[in-house]
Amino acid sequence: MNIKMKRILRFSPDASYSGNSSMAVLSRILTILLAMTIVYPIIFIILTSLKSNQEFYSNIWGLPDLWRWSNYVFAWVERGVGKYAWNSVIVSLSAVFASVFLTALGGYALSKMYIPKAETILAVLMTFNFIPGVAVYISLYTQMINMHLNKTLWMLILPYMTWQIPFSVYIFKKFFDSLPTDLLEAARIDGSTEIQTFFRVIVPLVGPAIATVMVFNFINIWGEYMWANIASSSSIAIQTLPVGLLYFRGEYGIEWGPFAAAIMIIVLPLMLIFVYLQRYFIQGLTSGAVKG
Repeated sequence: MNIKMKRILRFSPDASYSGNSSMAVLSRILTILLAMTIVYPIIFIILTSLKSNQEFYSNIWGLPDLWRWSNYVFAWVERGVGKYAWNSVIVSLSAVFASVFLTALGGYALSKMYIPKAETILAVLMTFNFIPGVAVYISLYTQMINMHLNKTLWMLILPYMTWQIPFSVYIFKKFFDSLPTDLLEAARIDGSTEIQTFFRVIVPLVGPAIATVMVFNFINIWGEYMWANIASSSSIAIQTLPVGLLYFRGEYGIEWGPFAAAIMIIVLPLMLIFVYLQRYFIQGLTSGAVKG
């Protein structure tokens, strides 16, 4: 009888509920701790961006005595962050929209147009993700010079667009694979061409996949430093925000307030874009974009 009672207690709903409750509390604590490791550095940068150099060294962890919003104006105008930001906006948006458009067409073709060995083509494309950038920088730089693209933003836009193709095609193809073929067949029977089918039938259905690819590509491009630094060695006129921060020094060293303000100018667009697109981004990740 005692053995039976122990077995009943061991597998009772109350015991299971208690275990689940403990795991829920533990997971929430871990989530809060992880969130703090991400949120606190952002808060620290915001507070630093509103301090003077003297206040930064004397009260590094505290709130600023005087909230110096002028640091943002100083960084934007006097330190050229506005010029770097404009270059970053042009390069990032151009590369993102071009890569999304081209890879959406490529993913659609590989998924719905019965191309032989489509999975093999996709696998070959994905292997390019494993090639380190340092292996191609010298030859790429030489090629850009031979094409007379140095000293222009095309020297950044074309490589950035190309580097996003393998992963973006993969995302789009896997998402298109989850769409019913009956919709396409009905459009084709009605006399719609493949281009018309793509824009009229497919595009309205793939908003989550587009948002997913846009977020990934924008994050990769906006903060990229290595190639931007190499490319801008031919002309400071094409420097982007990450490269501009490298030369962010005053007469007596780094001015931490304006420097932190410049960092916030880099980080803020990423945060705003993710917040705005997060609903579509999460939907894209959970509705077939990364399945299979």
